[in-house]
Amino acid sequence: MLEDFWFLDPRVSLVPIEQLGPEGFLPEFAAQLAARPGWSPERVALLDEGFALYWERLDSLARRSGDLSPPRLRNIAVVHEADTVRPYASLLNTSTWTLYACDVDPERSHPELVAYLLAHGERMAETAEVTLVAVHLAPWWFERSERERRAFREAAHASTRPDAAAYRAIADAVPWLRELRHVRLRPPRQGTHRSIPHTGLLVPRAREDLPERLVAECRDAASAALAGYHARFRGADGDTADEICAWLAGDAPPLLVTERRGALLWDPAAPSRTDALRTRLAAASRPVLRDVHADLEVVAQHTRRFLGALADPASLPAPDPATGQSGYAYLDVERRLIAYNLDEPGIERLAGPSLPFARAMLGARTIHEWAHLAVDGGLVPRILDETAWQRLVKDLARLLDETIARAPRQVRERCAADLRLLSRDGGPGPALAAIFLSRLPDYHSNLLGFPFLSVPEREAYVRQNVRPLAAEYPPAQLWRQLVRALYEYQYLGFSLVQDRYRYFAGTTRLEHDFFACGALDARRFHELAEAARALCAAHAVDAGRIRLPGAPD
Repeated sequence: MLEDFWFLDPRVSLVPIEQLGPEGFLPEFAAQLAARPGWSPERVALLDEGFALYWERLDSLARRSGDLSPPRLRNIAVVHEADTVRPYASLLNTSTWTLYACDVDPERSHPELVAYLLAHGERMAETAEVTLVAVHLAPWWFERSERERRAFREAAHASTRPDAAAYRAIADAVPWLRELRHVRLRPPRQGTHRSIPHTGLLVPRAREDLPERLVAECRDAASAALAGYHARFRGADGDTADEICAWLAGDAPPLLVTERRGALLWDPAAPSRTDALRTRLAAASRPVLRDVHADLEVVAQHTRRFLGALADPASLPAPDPATGQSGYAYLDVERRLIAYNLDEPGIERLAGPSLPFARAMLGARTIHEWAHLAVDGGLVPRILDETAWQRLVKDLARLLDETIARAPRQVRERCAADLRLLSRDGGPGPALAAIFLSRLPDYHSNLLGFPFLSVPEREAYVRQNVRPLAAEYPPAQLWRQLVRALYEYQYLGFSLVQDRYRYFAGTTRLEHDFFACGALDARRFHELAEAARALCAAHAVDAGRIRLPGAPD
């Protein structure tokens, strides 16, 4: 059941993407929040109203400013106890906002604060920047009434969230933020102004020092929030380190433990050699080590389950030397085992407990890595003959060529240079179809691996991978971005999300990126997606070489 994912981690309540719309919660989900985490009607209403305000205001600003991206649907993770989750952590990639219980507390918060927090969080996810966002969102305040500004200020000053100092600083800065100009929303009438790159904002000479001062205050607040979190979990626990090392020595699980730059700390080929690992582990606290132990058990269990399902595990090929050597877990190319890196950048495995949903993603990644190797070994063959297969490839190429030919002139001009590159060996359609085909081994890995995953692991993987793509492609590569979107849309076939198109369009900004400029419409997207799906469906797992969970004897 999807509810198993929404309430998987006791530290958070997750409001999922598919239960949100421009006007707030879908009606049935409000009842679930009241029933399972026990939210009061007032708490539900506060978040509901705040989300609707976020959507309405950011949508209006995006349409008129040209510098702010429009709103999109994301999961909302509400942290019950503020010091249990690392501040500024990116949950499920960029698909989730993090709020705290105090943000939706009717006694101290307000929808004005919630709406701004969502807009602020979305800008942080988009720019991967924490300290500049307060200035970038100055247009948010241009049209706020005195009553709205006062409500925000009172809620910000009453907040107990870890970085509340940043929002108090923003509340105090609102008067001068409203004095900034914007090239389209509020052009200057006179005087000299300094521009803030990529925002359209113009700073009057008399206020030149204030944006940097606000950025510094936000930086200090962020640093203090992170320092407070890390201090809570600082410590040393030799006994728990000994427990982990004893388990590794006695069980010899099929995995590797690595550290900086992939250096080996523990290898099942020499399970009793744990001194180097113990030294690293013993410097961490008990809550941290409990999570490390649980992570290692997940990697071991998933590896044994997958390899045990193979008719001939020895037939797996050697890993591709280009296999990525980083991530939640990765396949070590030299030892052909899943590696768990204690110093994986961005994860902080020895500085604090694992993030919500991270262990589900770790399990999914472990299976995905093994499945990729099995796909390389031919376990997901094509089930169509060459003639039928080429017909499907040509169908996708034809639809892409037709879509490009029908696009408005300004879109074709914008993409002209890239289209010439794509057309070196014919039309762009076949080249774009070939790009889609190059991603199919990854899809095959999901086809093979997902039966081994729990519902939370499947949902974590899908929600981590379905996201906006515009930042990864320059404007001239719009058609390459479309092919990537068509591919990632197929991920939702592995999810329990019922309305896949609504989910995808709402969270990836599909309509903004492709429909608004006239590149395609919903009907054409569905035609392309169906042609892409047919190519994915032209493959099946070889049941003679692996026994999938739930398969009959």
